[in-house]
Amino acid sequence: MIIILNIMDTRIYLPPSMGYMQEYTKDKKKLAQEFEAILLKEVLKEAFKGFMNNKSFQERLYYDAFLENLSRHLALNGGVGIAQFVLKNLKD
Repeated sequence: MIIILNIMDTRIYLPPSMGYMQEYTKDKKKLAQEFEAILLKEVLKEAFKGFMNNKSFQERLYYDAFLENLSRHLALNGGVGIAQFVLKNLKD
């Protein structure tokens, strides 16, 4: 993913942060937990989809941040077993 900043009609192309990728590829457990957190967030977004109808932009933004933190917390504290499954089937 390339980030594009548009500052006063001047475009700046930034490559993705390597620190983020290096941090998660070194530790397979962290990588599996991050994958589980992302998957859980998508599942929770679908579960809350009906609840989010007719909400303002600020409310949707708040719930998105809430679901992201909730899914990360769930994944770091055992999750639903997706991270363990990934770790068990991950080849070195």
